Amino acid sequence: MKIEKDIITDIKVFKNINPSTIDEIVEKSDIITLKKNECLYKDRQVLEYVYFVLKGKVYIAKCNRLNELKIIFLINKFNTINQPLMMNNTSAVECWGYEDTEILRIRFDVFDKLMSNDYILARNCMLYMEKRIRSLYRQLKNTSNTNIKERLASKLFKLSLEYGVKEDYMTKIDLKITVTHLSKMLGCQRETLSRAIKDLKDDNSIKIINQKFYIDAEKIKKLSNGSN
Repeated sequence: MKIEKDIITDIKVFKNINPSTIDEIVEKSDIITLKKNECLYKDRQVLEYVYFVLKGKVYIAKCNRLNELKIIFLINKFNTINQPLMMNNTSAVECWGYEDTEILRIRFDVFDKLMSNDYILARNCMLYMEKRIRSLYRQLKNTSNTNIKERLASKLFKLSLEYGVKEDYMTKIDLKITVTHLSKMLGCQRETLSRAIKDLKDDNSIKIINQKFYIDAEKIKKLSNGSN
């Protein structure tokens, strides 16, 4: 598949980088497809590439001691999937297709040389990692909250900020979310989550239509404050 320069510059870590760097990326990268529920890489797998989402979504996950998969990040288009620099190029997490996805990939050795010759690219990658670390800090803070209703409200509110579309007094989260995926995001059992969803439905804070959540943003924000 031919790679267009316009696609390259849409990727966030490639903003304002040298034109010569863009030319090298076009020449030395390729595009692959990942199907929904297909694994891109596994935990402890040695990787050869840095990956970037062009279309669709993937999620990053980690198994706990009970072999239950916890979704850590949902990554959409123009974002970086894995770290540009990795110890021994070995992954510490898993990556799966949330939906059918197109992915740009560049070999680690090539990308390392690109960063060494382009300060803006290296800086963008460091800022990307800093943002991801901050997100992990927030997740760690929220794990101490055992109130699943508050944690659910917090997650829905955050998703609405990224995927929300205003419809009358409700905000539609324009993302198909199954109870299974949501339980993996929160690290809880489906049954526990289902009860929390019912509670939010009963007080008219949310409704679900065709696997899409509609939230009363003010109610959900107020409830989520207990989890932030």
